[in-house]
Order: sequence, then C-alpha cells, then structure tokens
Amino acid sequence: MGGDRVVTIRYVALAGLVAAGFTGLDLGIRLAADAAGVWGVLAASILFPATIAAAPLIGLALGEWIPAVVVYGGGFAAGVLFARGNGVAGSGATPTS
Repeated sequence: MGGDRVVTIRYVALAGLVAAGFTGLDLGIRLAADAAGVWGVLAASILFPATIAAAPLIGLALGEWIPAVVVYGGGFAAGVLFARGNGVAGSGATPTS
C-alpha cells in the first residue's frame, strides 16, 4: 500500500515540475520574442535551460513577480513532494543521510 502512495506522490511532483518548467520556457520565449524577434526565439529555444532559469528573474526586473513565484515555487514544491515521497512509511526508500 505504501509503495503505491510513493509512486503517486512522485508523479504529482513530476507533473508540477514539468508545469513549472514549461511556464518558465513560455515566459522566456515571449520575452525573447519581444526583445529580439525571431532570432531571440531561436536563441531562447536552443538555450532552453538558461531560458527557464533566467526568465523569471527578468520578469522580476520588469516588475512582474507572479512568473517567478510560479516557476521557482513550482520547482521548490515539486522537490518537497519528491522528498516526501521518499519518506513515506513502507516505501522501502532509504534516507541519504
């Protein structure tokens, strides 16, 4: 029974992480399109890990804090859920420390 909960918690964490990542990528590509047009979209698409990480910071610099909360908060929440999935009783997972 505990093993099923671990898988479910991990899937929810993964879904949250994917949603936060795609939100960051969408925000970054929109910002790049506004700044540099087609070439900005191409660069943001090729450098997508940096786009996901930096776009909320640029949004903060422009005065929009909601994208930062969604991207960074979603990543943090997914990490907490994944760690919680490792700590579920009967999961068979061993702590790392």
